[in-house]
Amino acid sequence: MIIESLRILDGAPGLQSLIGRAADLDASASVRFRQLGQWVDVFVTTPFQVVASRRIEGTASRDGAVVSAVELIDALRAGAQTIGPARDPNWPGALPPAEGFVLVDNIPVSVVRELADKGQALARQFSGPLGPPASLLDQTVITVEGEAGTAEIPMRMIFTCTSLGLIPGFSAPMDIPRHLRVSVAGRWVRVDAPFGTVYRSTRLSLF
Repeated sequence: MIIESLRILDGAPGLQSLIGRAADLDASASVRFRQLGQWVDVFVTTPFQVVASRRIEGTASRDGAVVSAVELIDALRAGAQTIGPARDPNWPGALPPAEGFVLVDNIPVSVVRELADKGQALARQFSGPLGPPASLLDQTVITVEGEAGTAEIPMRMIFTCTSLGLIPGFSAPMDIPRHLRVSVAGRWVRVDAPFGTVYRSTRLSLF
């Protein structure tokens, strides 16, 4: 059995916030690491069929390693570098590309928050035992156009940003950006929020 580890030099509080929220949403969530020089992009699955990520400074025991989100958050809270056994088969597919994304345009945080509030109201009205209906999650709520092309943002990406705490609240310091950057690369749409990034594949497969 391979036991993975993660050495964090900077960015532990933000990563703990992201993984903690993801584990609360889905106890079976998986985390995957991509080493980029001195940085590690930490990806986590969500019940909204998109992946979220946060970049830290540090070193993963193995590029591409997959671990349990619950086991990772337990280790982070304990200040431990050992983060549990490898669970590579649990990751649902490919990661988004490390480079090649082109900015389409920015959208204000206020727009995202308003859409999330409306979506949550609809979700409470129409949700069943399995959560919000797929028709609501798949609904395109923002179409972003720019020189790089067009990107459609469905409600599932909006819910992910708000559920994982990736956008600042009203009381956040003024130096925190109040916009989200929307970029595209092939089949991938990326939304960079102030506290993390969300990726969605436009193909039929989840990732």
